[in-house]
Amino acid sequence: MACQHVRRLLADRTGSIGVVLALFLTVVVSLCALAIDMGSLYLERRTMQGAVDLAAVAAASDLDRAEAAAQATLAANGFGAVRVLSVVKGRYERDRTLAPDVRFEAGREPFNAVRLDVAAPGQLYFAKSFMAEPEISVSAIGSTDARATFSIGSRLLAVRGGLANAILGALLGGSITLSVMDYEALVNADVRLLDFLSALAVELDITAGAYGDVLDADVGIRQVLRAVATAARAQGHTAAAAVVTTLASRADQSLTVPLDALVQLGPLAHAEVGPAHPGLGAGLDALSLVSAAAQLANGKRQVAVNLGASVPGLLGLTLDVAIGEPAQYSGWVTTGQAGATVRTAQTRLRLVAEVGGTGLLAGVRVRLPLYIELAHAEARLKAVTCRGPSGDGAQAVVTARPAVVKAWIGDVPAGGLATFNSSGGVARGNIVQAALITVTGRAYGEMIHAVGEDLRFTQRDVDTREVKIVSVRDHLSSLTGSLLRTIDLQVEIGPLGLGLSVGAIKSLVLGLLTPVTATLDGVLDPLLELLGVSLGEVDVRVHGISCGSAVLSG
Repeated sequence: MACQHVRRLLADRTGSIGVVLALFLTVVVSLCALAIDMGSLYLERRTMQGAVDLAAVAAASDLDRAEAAAQATLAANGFGAVRVLSVVKGRYERDRTLAPDVRFEAGREPFNAVRLDVAAPGQLYFAKSFMAEPEISVSAIGSTDARATFSIGSRLLAVRGGLANAILGALLGGSITLSVMDYEALVNADVRLLDFLSALAVELDITAGAYGDVLDADVGIRQVLRAVATAARAQGHTAAAAVVTTLASRADQSLTVPLDALVQLGPLAHAEVGPAHPGLGAGLDALSLVSAAAQLANGKRQVAVNLGASVPGLLGLTLDVAIGEPAQYSGWVTTGQAGATVRTAQTRLRLVAEVGGTGLLAGVRVRLPLYIELAHAEARLKAVTCRGPSGDGAQAVVTARPAVVKAWIGDVPAGGLATFNSSGGVARGNIVQAALITVTGRAYGEMIHAVGEDLRFTQRDVDTREVKIVSVRDHLSSLTGSLLRTIDLQVEIGPLGLGLSVGAIKSLVLGLLTPVTATLDGVLDPLLELLGVSLGEVDVRVHGISCGSAVLSG
């Protein structure tokens, strides 16, 4: 009987669908619960990504306090308690030619970007009974685009028409006869970098592409000067434009200018030709721009000027100047982020002054041969900070170091000045060469400033064209005077002059040459200013500060 009931129950198919449905619903409900958890995790990840993006922008906006800024932003968006927070400073290159995954380089200075890596436990609602809560990891890179445009050697306090004409004429390969008023017009004319580059693009017939394409070319000096004139005219400086146009007409048309040694744009090299760009609004004084282009255009890199007896108090004055190759990756004016650098070219000068002798040396020409070597002066953009709603509190910090100066009283061959890869010796200088008396002399001095000093420029300094100076701490007011005080004079007296006093001759020579030192200083200072260098000093000007907002990068 019992067996029959069992057989009947097993054979009964009534309600089988309900059993299958119950099992299926269990699976469906489990899958729905898992889908809800997965959707919740996806939404949570998107929310976290948004918060981390905001934190990366905040950290990039304040690199000095990057971690604190990131934590505060995450907390404000509900992610104050994360399991992992990694804040990595580095450098981000906004170069489209680079793959996105290599544009950020962790730890590379100077920093302009931050990468945030954040991990936090995900929230499970149904699946936590049989699996551990997963970890949600997200990353974001924020970078800042604050830049400054700066240069070395923009002071030009004194312009001497005769000397400046001689030097510029020798560099440009033509006869220059500008007046003091002409030079003042050039000094007072600021031309916009954007206008100058746009005028260069027109000269080169470049209507598309980037400004970096313009600067990759070697351009004729006349084209560069015409571009300067066009840019000056665009700013209303008609007098300066007329002067530069005159210079262009008299320059040697065979000379060319390597534009990448004149202007370095850094990240802005990728800016498209034509549209206005806020980072290219810096103003450059026309005389410095003309002088820098003239130096770069001089193929021989050595000029000789014979001023004859035109300098009061001297019978003669000859000057040889050699300008070295520009430092690599350093234009005369540079636009860039922290780390951008400007260096002057090496410069060598041979200056020989002659005065008339008196007393025992009556009728004899007394020489003072001076030789000076200037290494690279350097200015490096240390930081750009942007404060205020519109960048009105912007500041740029530039670390500047004057050139190492070595100076001799002695003779060097004039023709070898431009061989900068050799350092020939400086021989004793011939001071007096007469029938009975021969006087030779040698002296050496140097100015060294091994550590750079920070110069802080505000937006007001930029607007007022402020030039700031770093000087060698033991900078002597007169380099030639110092050399003369330490000179080693040797006097040789012929057989017919045995009664002459060596001490008297030395005193006479020093008495004749001492007044010459002030005259030579008066020649050296404006000459070096025209070439953008100084003895024992470095002059720095910030032409513009551009405060781009921090943005997400990747």
